[in-house]
Amino acid sequence: MTVSPSNEDDGGRIVKKVTRRALGGLVVAALVVGGVAAAASWNDEDPPEKAGGLSAEHLTTMFQQYGNTSGSWLGADRTASLKLPDNRILWLFSDTFLGKPGPDGSRPRTSGLINNSAITQTGAALGALHYGGSSAAPSALVPAGKGNDFAWVGDAAVSGESVQVLVNRYQRSGPGPLDHRLTGTALASFGLPDLTTGPVRDLPLGSRVSWGSEVLPDGEFTYVYGTEAAGDMKFAHLARVRGTDLTAPWEFWTGAAWTATEAQSARILSGVGTNYGMRRIGDRYVLVTHENNRTFSGDFVAYTAESPAGPFGGPHYLFDAPEAKAGHIVYDADLHTDLARPGRLLISYNVNNLDEEVTYGDASIYRPRFVEVEWPLDGSSEEGPDTPSGLTAAPDGAGIAGLAWQPVGGDGISYRVYRRDVTDGQTHFVRLPDSPGSATTFRTDFLVNGHDYEFAVTAVDGDGESPLSAPATMRAAVPPPAAPEGIRVDTLADGRVTVHWPEIPFVQLFKVFQRDLTAGQGDPVTAGTYPGRSATIGPLRHGHDYEITVVAVGGGGDSRPSAPVRARPTVAKPPAPQRPSAQVRSDGSIRLTWPQVAPGLSYQVFRRDVTDGGDFGPPGLATGTTFDTGRLVHGHEYEFTVAAVNSGGAGERSPGVRATADVAAPDEAPTRLVADPGPGRVELSWRSTGSRWYWVFRRDVTAGARDFTREEIPVEGTRATVHNLVDGHQYEFAVAAFGDGGVGPQSKVVRTRLPSALPTGLAARSDGPGAVTVTWNEARSGLSYRIQLRDATAGEGWITDPFPVTGNRFEKTLLTGGHRYEFRLQLADGSTTPAASVTVK
Repeated sequence: MTVSPSNEDDGGRIVKKVTRRALGGLVVAALVVGGVAAAASWNDEDPPEKAGGLSAEHLTTMFQQYGNTSGSWLGADRTASLKLPDNRILWLFSDTFLGKPGPDGSRPRTSGLINNSAITQTGAALGALHYGGSSAAPSALVPAGKGNDFAWVGDAAVSGESVQVLVNRYQRSGPGPLDHRLTGTALASFGLPDLTTGPVRDLPLGSRVSWGSEVLPDGEFTYVYGTEAAGDMKFAHLARVRGTDLTAPWEFWTGAAWTATEAQSARILSGVGTNYGMRRIGDRYVLVTHENNRTFSGDFVAYTAESPAGPFGGPHYLFDAPEAKAGHIVYDADLHTDLARPGRLLISYNVNNLDEEVTYGDASIYRPRFVEVEWPLDGSSEEGPDTPSGLTAAPDGAGIAGLAWQPVGGDGISYRVYRRDVTDGQTHFVRLPDSPGSATTFRTDFLVNGHDYEFAVTAVDGDGESPLSAPATMRAAVPPPAAPEGIRVDTLADGRVTVHWPEIPFVQLFKVFQRDLTAGQGDPVTAGTYPGRSATIGPLRHGHDYEITVVAVGGGGDSRPSAPVRARPTVAKPPAPQRPSAQVRSDGSIRLTWPQVAPGLSYQVFRRDVTDGGDFGPPGLATGTTFDTGRLVHGHEYEFTVAAVNSGGAGERSPGVRATADVAAPDEAPTRLVADPGPGRVELSWRSTGSRWYWVFRRDVTAGARDFTREEIPVEGTRATVHNLVDGHQYEFAVAAFGDGGVGPQSKVVRTRLPSALPTGLAARSDGPGAVTVTWNEARSGLSYRIQLRDATAGEGWITDPFPVTGNRFEKTLLTGGHRYEFRLQLADGSTTPAASVTVK
């Protein structure tokens, strides 16, 4: 980009050249306001130079091309850079639009928005975009955290094997683009070299200062700068940690010493942006910021100091961003010393427009710009004109200060006017944008009622600029502005309404209010705060009558509301979404995704079972662009179609997509299988895999079974009783989950032995001629036995009595007297007791 005035370097590039003498008056201003200040000069000793670097033109073009061609990153703000240990550059962004521009260069209304992201750069080329979520449903790289609406990134530093990124968390306080409030600061970590996502931890910090405006490693400390927003003014604060780990204890600069108490943190500089650049260059610390002492300024300035905490000399005016003159806002400067060419400051800044119609109309607006400024300052000693004298300041109309001073002798003399808001705590004088030229009077506006101001004047000729004059003071008396008149509204096809109002002198901000008459709404509610002469609000509800009013915000406070105007928005039904994609999932569900039709829409999802020949049923509802069907029938083919919905109704359905539900077999084996044996049975229990149904497998080890046998009936849950087992036998058991997709892996085998049912204490006695009584102790009641006997004297084999016996007693007669007989008991499973013998009488 070009800035004016300018000098061309040897390569034909445009850079800004600043002379020391031209800024002499500004150094004096620092002496008046901030105590001892250092000029931005190195006393003829240049800082160390490094070879290489990238031009501002290259970087600006690089991001424009990336936004036009990457298909992922459409534009973003913040624009912090960090050199990684492998020499890659990590770019950090806050609000990031996703997608690609339309054929006309516009930002499509379907573009997604995430609140932070990152890009890695290798050499002179940008690489992949880093974000959270998935490609189908992207989300912020660093989540907002519980109870917050979004998170914006600050600066970052490398500590050990990770990148630490400071993150500011916010809640929305209204619907307008400026309506949000800080809730706290967190620290996100990413592992190197792959930037793997690590923990995000809340830091024990309050909500007064957004920490992370800049992170400056310097010597044994890492300094962390922050910004306090106080009304219309923003102030820089400073903290530090010893070493490079930002999780270490923080100390805060009080203006005189370091303390562990954040509440004692002091304001060290006014007029900074939410983010700004601070680096040590040579023997000076250089802070570069958007000039925020004036609302919507296009100026970017530098301050210099001998220590990270100041005091600061300046401001040194570097350039005036041309985008501000085109009606856009510019903000958030940063320094990129790792990419700068020798002898130059490489500065980035962000561009946006508070009228979304403008930024959606041209996607290239919302992308970073880069500027190079020759640095350090020229050590020229040419004499400038004398300092003006006799400056007076007096009220000259509502909210206007009239200034006058004595002329300075010489040819080609012109003047510049500077102002400081004492009541707001402004630390340095700021140059006003309109020059009085050669006149010795000047009227300045945009003052705040009841505030005390200091004014100063410098004289400028071909040799440079004089020091500041002695200040003149004045207390402003500013009435509220008049109520806006001539309000008109235009309704848009998507339910939004564009509100227009005429320009009001000395007013830069307007509050817009809406009231839904159809819904019987009582008091108007805010629709946001806006600069300029129009605002687009909504979308509002289709067919409802609304009452719109506008309030002007001036230095004297708020005006009365304008006369209300009515609007009845008509919301056209949204167009059909593009064909959704279908992802078959292992749990039997199907996930549908589709491109966003427009922000703020909901969707109807229709489904039919093609396999069953069914028709589309009632739709499911989705608030985003993904939908999970839940478990479907395994092996069935389904067709899906999607319709977008707004307050005007449901639009046309998308083309259909088909997919077949597939339930995968469980992939997890049950664990903690326990077997509790009992008579003829085993009680099994195990830890669930999340499946509903299980198979039980068993093997009779005692019987010599080689393979497991599956039980005939499946088990629901995690407990089972296996019956009809053989007492005294040893068994092995395993379980496995199953579903429509098949059987999963088996658990580890558990082995157990059933208690034996054989009786004990078997005894036989002869009670009379040819008679024997056999007795035993039962293991448990209810068993039946077969009696086996043999005539041992005669050498007979075992004979089984044909009749089963119950209880614990058996009598046998008609035996041969004098012979010895043996008796034993046999169970139904064939097991037998040891024999008992007796000689029959």
